[in-house]
Amino acid sequence: MTPRSSELDKMAKLFASFRTSTDTRPKHKVSIDATWQPNDYEANLIKKTWSEDFDDLYSLGSTIYAFIFENNPNVKELFPAIHKHGEDWKESKEFGSQALKFAQTLSSVVENIYRIDHVKQLLFKIGAKHVAFAKRGFRPEYWDVFEEAMALAMVERIDASKEWDENQKIDAIEAWKKLARFIIENFKIGYSWRGHSTS
Repeated sequence: MTPRSSELDKMAKLFASFRTSTDTRPKHKVSIDATWQPNDYEANLIKKTWSEDFDDLYSLGSTIYAFIFENNPNVKELFPAIHKHGEDWKESKEFGSQALKFAQTLSSVVENIYRIDHVKQLLFKIGAKHVAFAKRGFRPEYWDVFEEAMALAMVERIDASKEWDENQKIDAIEAWKKLARFIIENFKIGYSWRGHSTS
């Protein structure tokens, strides 16, 4: 096994560990904030590992929300239209709609990856809207679960690709980890601002 192959394997195991418990998070954190700007190489990797195919978007959104709901059932309770389906929630049209909506948000970010400042307002507004869910039980720490879910979903997709060599996969995974952090940090800013303005 080459050093890079070993590194990729460790990275896959790192993100796989998210499946066991959202309370047992790896200590490693990506040093990224809401002002992150991808360099050209990172932007190209993100763009090339993305797909606008409807089925791919639906699958990605479903993977993200399935991870979130399975690892933190309290989040699922914030979506009564989904929660009411009990064990059949994955087959509900409401789940599919929510999954696709989130994937489309990611699509907007990727579409503007070379001018990422253009999507900050969108992410800010989405974060701000979630203040309304606080009455249902939304807690700020739930954002971290969304970040983990995004990163894991893209790790699985990139790792399964046959179009990339191991070096490219590792670099693409790192780029997506940074993007996931950027998205969530902007969600948090919008949420915090709205929360303070309504208090």
